[in-house]
Amino acid sequence: TPLIMLLVSLILVLTGCGQNPSASQDRYVILSPEVAEIIHAIEGADNIVGVTEECTYPTALRSVTRVGKFGLIDREKVISLNPSIIFTTGLEQGAITDDLRRMGFRVEVFYPQSIADLITGIRDIGRIIGKDKEGNAVADELSAEIAQIKSRNQDLSRPQVYLEIYRHPLMSVSDASFVGQLIETAGGDNIFATLERDYARIKAEDVIKAAPDLMICYSHDPLSAVLSRMGWQNVPAIRHQRIYYEADIDPDLIQRAGPRIVAGMRQLERLFDDWRQKTGAKP
Repeated sequence: TPLIMLLVSLILVLTGCGQNPSASQDRYVILSPEVAEIIHAIEGADNIVGVTEECTYPTALRSVTRVGKFGLIDREKVISLNPSIIFTTGLEQGAITDDLRRMGFRVEVFYPQSIADLITGIRDIGRIIGKDKEGNAVADELSAEIAQIKSRNQDLSRPQVYLEIYRHPLMSVSDASFVGQLIETAGGDNIFATLERDYARIKAEDVIKAAPDLMICYSHDPLSAVLSRMGWQNVPAIRHQRIYYEADIDPDLIQRAGPRIVAGMRQLERLFDDWRQKTGAKP
């Protein structure tokens, strides 16, 4: 039965039927796309033996064994890969993190909720996998690039930005979220900066009242549907059709806490600069 197979696999791992890997032979199973990107960036990808379906960048990861989806992990597959370190994240991975630790595996959790957390996390991952120098170098470069972006936008006119992540129910992000911080750093003002949670339900009337200048729509609601929403016609973003989709700004670049966030912030900058030029807002 699956349970027996799971127990047998676990016994094999914990009793050392496979060799205990040395530092150079470490085997990483990664359940977070962000961690996969970071480990690749700090030159530790050769030790990755398992990833989730969502770990699609860089393309080299597509040939790595899959261990399920982000929220539906195949425990037997994870165990069969005899990992020395398993990397997980927060959200719905809390339960599997606890389960794997109870089984005796080393599990490292990476769940940055701010830009500062990301910088620290890159350094921590570098230390964990013996790539301190590489981790610090990537973190230092990222810090410098983010500081430049923040500096060149801090005195500019700031568009009011509405980011929609779900339609039914309507949901957006606060400035306590990673995405909210990126919007602010890139020169925009998040209209739902003070939501009670990182990602929370909102009301349509609150969007209308906030009158956002731009809308980033990740809810997959087509443009025709957004433009025809009841009562939204006078919202500046709707009236002037400043509505942006995944083709305009790649969600992976602003929703995944990894080294590519700089590219995401630059995409946001371009949208905000375009708004300033078209509206005559003071630079």
